Amino acid sequence: MNRRRKFLLASVLALQNSSFIYPSCQKCFSRIILVSKRSNCPKCGSTGESGNANYRYKLSLKVAESNKLFVITVFGSCLDTFFGLTATGLHRYIQDPNKIPETLDNDTTQNLLTKAVETCFVG
Repeated sequence: MNRRRKFLLASVLALQNSSFIYPSCQKCFSRIILVSKRSNCPKCGSTGESGNANYRYKLSLKVAESNKLFVITVFGSCLDTFFGLTATGLHRYIQDPNKIPETLDNDTTQNLLTKAVETCFVG
């Protein structure tokens, strides 16, 4: 991974994928595998209960700077401000049908959330 930082003033053209929340390892922040009631980190071997999983933001964007195209990925809590809550909080909100006024299926909820993120970031 390149740890060099560069300031980039660019326009966001598109979301690269609609999956911008992932269950993460509490030790190394890698994506964990949720199986039944257990979680497992393939990178560091950490295990736990899937109900206690933490989630992180991972927002991949296609951006343009003058005549160059880039794909950038923004991770973690720096996106809390844009979403208004942590990734774990957003995941719990989406999964709890009592918090959403009308019952929506998972695909509809994901489509609405993706559209909201596109509206916020693209342009």
